[in-house]
Amino acid sequence: MTTILATIELGLRFGHIAHIAPVARGLRRRGIATAVAVRDVVTASEVGDRPFAAILQAPFYQRPVPRVPTLTYAQVVADGGLADADHATALVAAWLLLFDGVRPDALVSEFAPLSLLAAHVAGLPAVRCGQAWVAPPGVRPLPTLMPWLDHDEDARGAAGAVADAVVATVCRRFAAPPLDGLPELLAQSPRFLGTWPELDHYGVTPGATYYGPMTGLGASERPAWPEGAGPRVFVYMPATHAAAGPLAAALTELGWPTIWHGTGGCPAPPAANITVSAAPVDIAHVLGGAQLIAGRGGHATGCDALRHGCAQLIVPDTLETALLGWRLERQHLGRQLPETPDKAMVVAGLRSLVDDPRIAAATAAASARYATYDPVRAEDQLARDLCATLGL
Repeated sequence: MTTILATIELGLRFGHIAHIAPVARGLRRRGIATAVAVRDVVTASEVGDRPFAAILQAPFYQRPVPRVPTLTYAQVVADGGLADADHATALVAAWLLLFDGVRPDALVSEFAPLSLLAAHVAGLPAVRCGQAWVAPPGVRPLPTLMPWLDHDEDARGAAGAVADAVVATVCRRFAAPPLDGLPELLAQSPRFLGTWPELDHYGVTPGATYYGPMTGLGASERPAWPEGAGPRVFVYMPATHAAAGPLAAALTELGWPTIWHGTGGCPAPPAANITVSAAPVDIAHVLGGAQLIAGRGGHATGCDALRHGCAQLIVPDTLETALLGWRLERQHLGRQLPETPDKAMVVAGLRSLVDDPRIAAATAAASARYATYDPVRAEDQLARDLCATLGL
C-alpha cells in the first residue's frame, strides 16, 4: 500500500494535529495510508476516528534558542533546530532513520522544517499542508511577520541568514543537492493551504489554492443563550488572558447576551447576561446564533466566524494571532485591540463592530461566499491534488 508520512515538529496540543487528520481521511478514501510522526503522540492518539495508520514519535528540537525580534518565518523555525548546523545535522540524521523504518512514498509537512530538509537529503517528494502561518510562500526574502513596521528587503534577508546557512551546511554534509537556504527548501515543497484567503497571514498569494478549513474539535455542548438586549456575543478566551477581566467587565456593562468558553471560565463571577460553558462548545452551532465573537484570534475560530458572518474582536497574545488580526482588520472583518486593553477600549471595540457599516457588509459577503462550503468535499479535493502533485 502507498504510504504518506505526515510530520509535525513545532506546535502543541490539538491544533496542528487537526490540520493533518482531514488530509489523512481524504487519502484513506483513496486507499493511501498516512503514518504521522508528531511531537505529542498522546494527542494524536486521541483523534476520534483514528485516521492515521501509525503514530510515531517525531525527532524535535529541545534546546533553548536565543530570543531575537521575529521578522520572518526563518526565525520562527529556529525553534525547530534551524539555528545551529550541528544540531540540525543530528535532527536530519534522526529523521533519515525514521524514514528507513516507515519507507514512505512521500512526505507531508505541517509544521516540521527539519523533516522537509531530511526529505530533500533523502530525495523524498514532499509538500507542505496546513494553515498559512506554517506554510509561507517560498520567496526570497521571506515575507515579513510584522507588516505594520514595513521591514525592507535587506532586513528580511538578514533575518533569514542563520537559517539559510544551516540549510546550506546540512546539504553539504549529507552530499545532497545544494540549496541556497530556507526559501529554496520551501519553494520546492508545494503548499496546500487549509484556510481561506482572508485568513492568509502573508496576504493573498496569486495562484495559490485555498481549500478552506478542514479542522474542528467535534465538541457537542450547545448552551442556551442567556436573556439580554443587544447583539449576541460568543467569547472564546481563557480566564488567564490579559484581556479576560476587561472583556467580562465590558460585557457586563453592555448587558449583551454572551456565551463564554475558555480554560478557567469567566475571570469573575458572571453577570446574568453571561453564560459560562466549562465543556467545549459546538462553535459552529453557537456562532449560528451569534453576531460577534471575541477571542485571541485563533485560526479555526476565525474560519468559523467568516462562515457564519460574525464580526471578530481580536485581542492577540502571540505574533501569529497579531498578524491574523492585522489582516482581518484591514478587510473590515473585525477589530484588533492591544494585548492588555482596559474596559473602555473593549466597550469601544465591541460597539464599533456593530456600528461600522463596512464591517456589516464585509462579514455578510464572507458568509455568502462560504455558505455552501463542504469540508469533506474539500478533503477529497486536497487529497486528489496532493496525489497528482506527488505522482501517487
